[in-house]
Amino acid sequence: MSAKTQGMLGQHTRKKLLDAAVECLIELGVAGTTTLAVQHRASVSRGTLLHHFPSHAELLAATVTELVERNELAVIASRRSHPIEDPLERAMHALAYAVRQPAYLAELELWAVARTDPHLKQVLVAAERSARRDSQRVHEMLFSEWSGFKGLQEVIALTQHFMRGLAISENLRNSATKRDRLITAWANAARLMLKE
Repeated sequence: MSAKTQGMLGQHTRKKLLDAAVECLIELGVAGTTTLAVQHRASVSRGTLLHHFPSHAELLAATVTELVERNELAVIASRRSHPIEDPLERAMHALAYAVRQPAYLAELELWAVARTDPHLKQVLVAAERSARRDSQRVHEMLFSEWSGFKGLQEVIALTQHFMRGLAISENLRNSATKRDRLITAWANAARLMLKE
């Protein structure tokens, strides 16, 4: 077998393991995403799993890129399908849709668990740092009409915090009416912060 073929097989196996880990995270949460559960779901040997991901924390951190990609697709899909005419409110609704998706909630859960797991926190910080470019690209796309406006970076940062809070709150209580009212209020507040 050539080195190129081996490399392609290795990439395929790694992707298979990551897909299995993401599915476990979404369906079972962090507690249920054990290396054994991922190994079984991916139908690989223990040695194969450990070859690609020597620790549970490294496996979980590696899922971040896949979760971020799924979140980006959710934003794009929502943005295309939302009938809201106001571009700022439409951008906010697209983000609010994405934070209600299982991939985003799984990413939030990873961060919550990392609070008491120093090794997981360390590898997640590194994984999120590399995923930040993708997140930044999504925000630049959503807020492209306001590029160059003073206050844009603050609006983006505060919007991220607002959306995280919304996702956590809605995990316990979900009211579409209240969510829409809050999103409209935040879009109006953000509009005041954006100045040419």
